[in-house]
Amino acid sequence: MDWNWLRTEYPFEQTIREKRNVVLYISIFGSIIVFLLQPFGFSIIDQVITFFCFLIMAIITLSINYFSFPYFFPKFFEETQWSISKAFLFLLYNFIIIGFYNHILNAIVTKKNVFFMHSETDLFAILFRTIAVGIVASFFLILIRYNFLARKHLQISQDLNSEFKSQLGLKMNTETNTNIELYLENNKVSFNRNDLIYISAEGNYITLHFRNDENKLPKLFRATLKQAEASLQDFHEFFRCHRSYIINLNAVESSLGNSQGLSVKMLNEDIKIPVARPKIKSLKYHLVQISTG
Repeated sequence: MDWNWLRTEYPFEQTIREKRNVVLYISIFGSIIVFLLQPFGFSIIDQVITFFCFLIMAIITLSINYFSFPYFFPKFFEETQWSISKAFLFLLYNFIIIGFYNHILNAIVTKKNVFFMHSETDLFAILFRTIAVGIVASFFLILIRYNFLARKHLQISQDLNSEFKSQLGLKMNTETNTNIELYLENNKVSFNRNDLIYISAEGNYITLHFRNDENKLPKLFRATLKQAEASLQDFHEFFRCHRSYIINLNAVESSLGNSQGLSVKMLNEDIKIPVARPKIKSLKYHLVQISTG
């Protein structure tokens, strides 16, 4: 069996909406599995109580972990470093914590005694069965989401490629000779709007990347991408697709979609620039703005 797929890139939820949706999705999915498979040997009445106990604890636990962990451990949860194996282990960890707290809550609700232990439902049995349920649930949740996002982003990529071909012709707009002036490091930087391919940012520095056929080398400045974005707001072809990139949409050669998201390949450049998932709708809007002048 090829285990390399465990290192496949997998998207981690970045926005509040994405985290909220995945918390509800996992909580409901896990609760339904517990209710249908009845892995804990409860009576029918207890199964209903267990369903809601599991649902409540899942929502609380997942909300805490999905919102707080990335805040305290940002490097570990960087999307560029996130993979199927990390997603699986993190999700399994959540199920173990849910099972532990659910056992305590269930003992209080059904037996009125937090220290109650039954031979069929003691703590170790609960945790063992929770891990078993967690492995199955985590595998299917990741597989379903991976395939859904892959198909979704592939379709978006195909639609965008059609837009690039029909509206932009995969070429720079040679009819526009407008110069752009950026004020960076207290200096004025002037260039033709067609020459700038994209701007990248790292820390407190940004780099301007120009067309290769113009023999212009990248230029580094001490500035923020927000400052550059403000200076380019009157030019619709420049679009901030990611927290670290501004791209010239007239210089996009093609787009590529996978489970991780969307990326674009710039004209005559090897680099593939990521498009943040919340920015995809805005990208489509900017393409319309360019086509309508």
